[in-house]
Amino acid sequence: MTNSQKVYLRSNARSWKGIIFYLLLILTTAAGAQDLERMDVAFRVGDLDLRYPLAGGLNSPQFSLVDLDNDGLPDLHVFDRVGNRQLTFRNNGSTGAFPYDFAPEFVAGFPEITHWMLLRDYNGDGIMDIFAYADQNFDAVMVFTGYYENGQIRFERFQFDAPRNVIYVPRAGGGSNQLYVSTIDYPAVDDVDCDGDLDILTFNLVGGYVELYANQSVERGFGQDSLIYRLQEDCWGGFFESGISNEVDLAGAPGDCVDLLLNGELETRHSGSTLLTFDADGDQDKELILGDISFNSLNFLHNGGNCAEAWMNAQDPNFPATDVPAVVPVFPAAFYLDIDRDGLNDLVVAPNADLNASDREIWWYKNIGTATNADFQLIKKDLLVDEMIDLGSGAHPVFFDYNKDGLLDIVLANYSFYEPFGAKNARIYVYENTGTATAPAFRQVEDDYLDLNQFSQSAYAFTPCFGDLDGDGDPDAVIGEQGGHLFYAENIAGLGNPPVFAAAQYDYMGINVGQASTPQIVDLNRDGLPDLVIGERNGNLNYFQNKGTAEDPVFSAEPDQMVLGGVDARIPGYTTGYAAPVFFEKEGAWQLLIGTETGRLELYDNIDGNLDGTFNLVTEHYGAVREGIRTHPALADLDGDGLLELAVGNFSGGLALFQTGLAGGTPVAVRNRPALLDDLRVWPNPSTGRVLLRLEGDGGDGQLSVFDARGQVVDRRTWNGGQQELQVSTWPSGVYIIRFEDRRGVRTRRLIVE
Repeated sequence: MTNSQKVYLRSNARSWKGIIFYLLLILTTAAGAQDLERMDVAFRVGDLDLRYPLAGGLNSPQFSLVDLDNDGLPDLHVFDRVGNRQLTFRNNGSTGAFPYDFAPEFVAGFPEITHWMLLRDYNGDGIMDIFAYADQNFDAVMVFTGYYENGQIRFERFQFDAPRNVIYVPRAGGGSNQLYVSTIDYPAVDDVDCDGDLDILTFNLVGGYVELYANQSVERGFGQDSLIYRLQEDCWGGFFESGISNEVDLAGAPGDCVDLLLNGELETRHSGSTLLTFDADGDQDKELILGDISFNSLNFLHNGGNCAEAWMNAQDPNFPATDVPAVVPVFPAAFYLDIDRDGLNDLVVAPNADLNASDREIWWYKNIGTATNADFQLIKKDLLVDEMIDLGSGAHPVFFDYNKDGLLDIVLANYSFYEPFGAKNARIYVYENTGTATAPAFRQVEDDYLDLNQFSQSAYAFTPCFGDLDGDGDPDAVIGEQGGHLFYAENIAGLGNPPVFAAAQYDYMGINVGQASTPQIVDLNRDGLPDLVIGERNGNLNYFQNKGTAEDPVFSAEPDQMVLGGVDARIPGYTTGYAAPVFFEKEGAWQLLIGTETGRLELYDNIDGNLDGTFNLVTEHYGAVREGIRTHPALADLDGDGLLELAVGNFSGGLALFQTGLAGGTPVAVRNRPALLDDLRVWPNPSTGRVLLRLEGDGGDGQLSVFDARGQVVDRRTWNGGQQELQVSTWPSGVYIIRFEDRRGVRTRRLIVE
């Protein structure tokens, strides 16, 4: 449907939603949080038992140390600017190389942040504070002061006597303006002038020159607990970053400034730079590591000046040249912290892009030098993400008994892994449940389930779902994709057998909902036929009623309801919603849990008998989930306690699992069917040449199909019973599925061709 149609149909829903959004956000955060408890479940990939499987993935992380629980040990905080997620890891006190345990319970003490944040102690009380991008998409800096409550770090907003409660600085001609830092830059917050308080380095508004905003708190006699900034230097270090290459133009002497831009020799450069300051050589002044959005490597600038007059007099545009230079596509950022707790600060390098950057590269360089002469040695290129479920960008889970062993497995699709030049690498993974009916555990067994990776350059962002569409008692597959179309893969294994899917067919029923189709198979109107509900990028749900029969589904190409239930996953200020629906039953009535662009999970009821009306929004922030953007939920009872477990995928490519207080029901309606008929005889089996098939008893006209192990049809014919003959002498060796269906039912047999 067109955008204008959707806007018109959803106008009423958006009006009331905008009015009550902020009130609901406050009221439902506390209420929803009582329903969820994180699960600690084992996951195995290859021979590795993942240490942090459910931490949720990382794309563009920013690293800081902070004492989370006031025990005197520095813990690890990670902010992922893709999705604005925060992860906390508690220092367990061990002497291991990476002494941190995943501790998500501490995230609740941190304010919600967007784009960038740095943990720094501005007031010298030994408790980390926060410098962060301002809220309301305002290119400025806000500050939070850290404190402890009940042994856990928390933060309160620093109050500036300025508009929007952000840092303002005086202008030379009078008045003041905000201290500018863009959404995509990453500033340095450090004691640059060595006077005991924290200054801020950032690129100026037109780019190219680094500005020093000096903190005047100490100079004015206020101590460290005040934040009073003024522009002290508009060409700090004397250099100019043109963006033409990764090298900068250096000034010839202290106090000079390369004036290419000021003289009009170069055009204004783009925004997009990262800054890291640290004393690399023990002389008190600060060196600089510079990352740029146009390049994959870092540039190290040596400070040949002093604390009062910085002068960058040498550079290493392939830093660190003494070891393996960092090459991180695209737009690298550097972080300086003692991550292995050996007393020396190490170097961590990661992407800083919001989207379309390398999504599994986090380079850790161990400092094998000294505190006054750093020497970085590359240890690994996949810090943290090697111990997580991390499928690049996007994670779309669904529970499904992949091997028909009675235990629910996890089928998990991604948006794509990063590939250069905008190429895509989309896949569907399977994590087989190797645990028990009461204690799940998982291992990865498939990395291209349903063979859809071959379509990645034209169709990606796969969103699978399963349900019995053709009435033969086994679940078939429908898969959404970024272009809004659907794939369909028929399960040809037969009732009671492990699923075997025919080759996926594109453009199922001619359905196209626009972008980011996210389907669910569910008998929503309870007429005994499976329907389709499809979420999409615009945030609405499309309802397609099945107008066919149990054996032969029929869906119109256009939805029967374009905005089902008046649901709109967008919030005020957003043009996209990325609705990801999961209908489930509670006490015999349908409820709806929906993932959204902002990451919140919305819960609805009042659905039965109301498909033409407006569903009731129970809570707009179910469980106070903070798992990043484009959340994708799935529900199932994994441990047999009668309550549903919740899987939540996010755009960082990771997964979280929660126990809920929702009473168990079936999220996907699959109807019970008569038992598989057992009157088909196949011999000889195995065979090398001629195979005979005989149908015993009364068999009517039906269709005989033979599929290979990949689900491709190798033979299809009409059969009215009696005896049939197959010539298999030219068929490749392997396992084949023979399927015959008539009015009495379905028969399947395995055939081995040698």
